[in-house]
Amino acid sequence: MITWTPEGAVERPVMVQIRVQRAYPGRIRAGAPVPTRSMTQRELLANLRYFSVDMAGPRSRPCTKLVLSGVGVANRPQSPELLTQARAWGVQSVVLHLGSEDLEGFDPHRFKGLVDAVVVPVQPGAAGTALVSAERVIRSARSAGIEVVANTLLSPTALPALEHAARAIASSGATRAALSYPFPIDGNSSPDPAPLGRTLEALRAAVLELERGGLSISIKGLPGCYLGELAQYIHRSSNRWYVDADHQLDKAVLFFPQVVSFTKEESCRFCSMDARCDGFFDTYLRRPGFPALYPVQD
Repeated sequence: MITWTPEGAVERPVMVQIRVQRAYPGRIRAGAPVPTRSMTQRELLANLRYFSVDMAGPRSRPCTKLVLSGVGVANRPQSPELLTQARAWGVQSVVLHLGSEDLEGFDPHRFKGLVDAVVVPVQPGAAGTALVSAERVIRSARSAGIEVVANTLLSPTALPALEHAARAIASSGATRAALSYPFPIDGNSSPDPAPLGRTLEALRAAVLELERGGLSISIKGLPGCYLGELAQYIHRSSNRWYVDADHQLDKAVLFFPQVVSFTKEESCRFCSMDARCDGFFDTYLRRPGFPALYPVQD
């Protein structure tokens, strides 16, 4: 089942991401609009019903997966009640994104049986107390039976401490590790990301630590042809509806391609990894230091 966008036809997603709060400074930035305010509880329930119950029809697909994001959403008193209702409306999988500001005082036991996974920011190069807080939350969430995805942005300041952070992630009991190259923001106005060679060197050392810890690993934002042996850790990103206070109900936008848009070359059609590679960003491909995409053969 497909839906039409100004950029063409895409498959209708079965996931909805709701950015509950306006503030979300600790996120992996993409091209998502910044909402003018946070959402009310009534708006949240209306959108959950719209994307689950109201979309169950012959010409639409109900969403069975939910992502909640925005600083403070985990500490909202009504959040467990909201998720209980979402489950009753057919939502089968719930992921809760935490910001670095949410770590102190976060109690995962409030969400036991309601949340399948929490995404915890683990940013190398940040203050030492931030890493300690992240490790505490990871251990606490695992004790509540909730899976944990440790989310790390491969920023220039993160790379020198990436191996150490990976060791901490592995020892804390996280289930998965997501390592994301910075997405370009606002076209060519994006700051330069870390050089490709230095990024790959740091990634190899970090992945070795994560492998030793038995974690599931995901590398995002880089094409398979850049990654060499690390390409085994890429997979195609799932699309989703994106909701915030300014984009609700039928005004929601599709994450791909309306928020983030990947680019592929004509030669990518002949690549053995085409089916599981997102491609890369046209903004970066126009800059020095990023070679053209090329097909990889098994």
